[in-house]
Amino acid sequence: MIDCLNAARYFIVRAYEDGIEAEMTNMKVQKLLYYSQSLHLALYDEPFFNEEIQAWRYGPVCPPAYRFYSEFEANQLPVPNQDFLLEISNEKKKLLSEIWEYFGGYHAY
Repeated sequence: MIDCLNAARYFIVRAYEDGIEAEMTNMKVQKLLYYSQSLHLALYDEPFFNEEIQAWRYGPVCPPAYRFYSEFEANQLPVPNQDFLLEISNEKKKLLSEIWEYFGGYHAY
């Protein structure tokens, strides 16, 4: 299992690499976390991360990640230090990459 914040950081880094960092908001991260958790549950019948996903007014939310990035509101999230990437196994990175390739180009709404 990985930490939901490391999954969020992965998506933020990918947004900067792909030149769409202006679109990377807390809302978009929340939806990508939801897709990650959902796909992993569907494929492996176990959660991707321990933190729960909740249904909020504007979509799915992983509360710890939401709180961590809440100060940015609807603004662009800053690029994180990339040391966290060492903590994510290649298998987990592959799933995150697939989620990003499929959903990363979509707007948060």
